[in-house]
Formats: sequence, structure tokens, C-alpha cells
Amino acid sequence: MLLNIVTDEELLTSQIVKTILLILTGAGIIYNLFRIVRKKSKSKRIINSVIFIILSVAIIFIFKEYRVESALLKNPEYVQGTTIGYCNVFARGQGIEFEYEVNGQKFRNCNTYHPVSKDSIIVPGGKYEVRYSQKFSGKGRMNFRKKTE
Repeated sequence: MLLNIVTDEELLTSQIVKTILLILTGAGIIYNLFRIVRKKSKSKRIINSVIFIILSVAIIFIFKEYRVESALLKNPEYVQGTTIGYCNVFARGQGIEFEYEVNGQKFRNCNTYHPVSKDSIIVPGGKYEVRYSQKFSGKGRMNFRKKTE
């Protein structure tokens, strides 16, 4: 579910997509809630209840990501991070693991390098800018387009 994006344009696009998902999921929740109340058939009520529960869980995860990316977009801070090695990003394939430090606390994260070429990234030991927000310090995103020293 994590979409590890960094630039303002990417974050803004992601926020628009997540807003649409939140609206559609919310509409699905309301629709299924009405169907649970109105249907007389027990089997249809069970089916609508299951759909309602699935959509309710989905909206929680979507909203959490929405909040993180909103904080990254509205209140970004930057720190130097160091690449460690390769990792896998859920549903997005191979990524690069990195670490960074905020207020004396170290964090590790993994994000994809797309659209930057994998061959152009120094792994391990590459120094790149990490975008984070104070509200979600452990959810930083490395920008492989911005080397630091």
C-alpha cells in the first residue's frame, strides 16, 4: 500500500488519487450500510456486512497513508540519508533500503527508485536527501535525484 514518492507533484497526484479512493470507499460504506438495514434476506445482509467490514478496514489504511503524505507535502523537512541495500516494497517490487537520523533517533525505510535508473544509485553508502515530516519522522522518503555529501 505504501507509495514511496517524494516530489511535490508526485505527492499532490497521490493525494488526489487517495481523495478519490476515500470518497468512493466512503460511498461504498454508506451504500452497504443502507443495504444491511433495508434487506430482509439474511444471506444478503451477511454479504453486505462482509463488504461493509472490508471497506471499513480499507478506508482506515487509505486514510493513514493520506495523512502521512499530506504531512510530507505540507510540512516537509530534509535530512541526509544513507543507502544500505536492496529491499522489496509491497506491491511495487524492488526498492532500496536506507537509514536516516532525526533528533538523535535513527530510522530505516525502503522505497522504490523509479523513475531513477537503478544503476545510477550508489548502494550501499550512497548519500541522498530524505524528505520527512516531524509528525511522521519514521516515514521518510529518499529522493534518489538529490545527492548530498
